[in-house]
Amino acid sequence: MICLVAQYLESIVKVDFIVRKSDAYRQAEFSRRVLLELPGFRLWVVSREDLILSKLVWAKDSGSELQLRDVKNLLSGDTDRKYLDEWAGRLTVTGLLKECLDG
Repeated sequence: MICLVAQYLESIVKVDFIVRKSDAYRQAEFSRRVLLELPGFRLWVVSREDLILSKLVWAKDSGSELQLRDVKNLLSGDTDRKYLDEWAGRLTVTGLLKECLDG
């Protein structure tokens, strides 16, 4: 299992758990997870790039503006653009990634 989202609100932590699938992208995503240490516990979370890619896939499938807004916010931090570009192409979300980077 991998944590896809961890949001912090004062003293509340929201975590979504997603069961790892066996396709090549999900295997890569799982291998790039990051250990997060919070007061009283530790957990593995998805990398920023993989969260971006997952949100792009969800936006492609659902047309969700919320997911695209989240992606734009996530892109404001440091990201591995080579990794993003490679997997965006393989996941057929290059257009959405470009839209988020340009907007």
